[in-house]
Amino acid sequence: MCPHSSHPAGPKPPEPFVERRHAPVGPTALSVDMHIHTNFSDAPKCTLDAITERCRETGVGIAVCDHNEIRGAMGLIERGEVLCVPALEVGSREKLEFLAYFEDPAKLERFYSREVEPYKRARFFTKLDRSFTHLIPAAKESGALVCLPHPFGPSYKNVNHGRERKAALFDPHMFRHVDLIEVINGHMRDHRNFKAYMLSEVFEKNVTAGSDAHLPKDIGTIYLRFDRAMDRKGVYDLLHFPIKVGMTTTYRFSNFARTAAGVIPKHLQLFISKKRQREWVMKYDGGGT
Repeated sequence: MCPHSSHPAGPKPPEPFVERRHAPVGPTALSVDMHIHTNFSDAPKCTLDAITERCRETGVGIAVCDHNEIRGAMGLIERGEVLCVPALEVGSREKLEFLAYFEDPAKLERFYSREVEPYKRARFFTKLDRSFTHLIPAAKESGALVCLPHPFGPSYKNVNHGRERKAALFDPHMFRHVDLIEVINGHMRDHRNFKAYMLSEVFEKNVTAGSDAHLPKDIGTIYLRFDRAMDRKGVYDLLHFPIKVGMTTTYRFSNFARTAAGVIPKHLQLFISKKRQREWVMKYDGGGT
């Protein structure tokens, strides 16, 4: 399954942009998995070492989108061994989740320190004490590209969840802040991903794709593919335009079950253990890991 955008999503890139060959800064990659998690949120086996090894094996770059957390992303960026796009997954008071991709890590840090960290909830670590009606515009003002992940996932992950929440999200003044739709997510069945692709067509949004990996072996199975090796700034620039997306494997319930076997105990541990809750709300000091 390799959908690609055929609609006129904004102006076409000018020729100098297409032909630009700036000197890459830091690691580069031909493909980037735009949605993975680390052990700093709910992927206990995705340590920074394991992620680095997997990226070296596959040659893929990644965007770490931990739940309301940036220590994993910043740790990999500071190592400088693999291409890592500055990002995080923000969960609002209403449980609406969105991904925020940034051009450089300094902007990610500023947004996190100002808009996310003070509103973290230890026992419900995927939720903040803040509404998405504030968070999404704030992310845009901070220089982020905003993406709706798994828009037709189950329960609260579905954009149709809750009449009032849906109305607020699709209000034209709000939805204009959404730049991207995640049209392939590794934990969604084909029909859910296809509905996400149709959503991108209806609203003329550009597309992205990610494995939503919680296990090292899943990293890089779903990706954005470029015509040349890109650094993180190049990836951010190209997200403004239609990009081809692809996947190397099909959905298998056994993969989902293996992920759940690791994620569910992690969620319960964070909910119950006071020690884990203190770790979760630990203030980010800008020092990586």
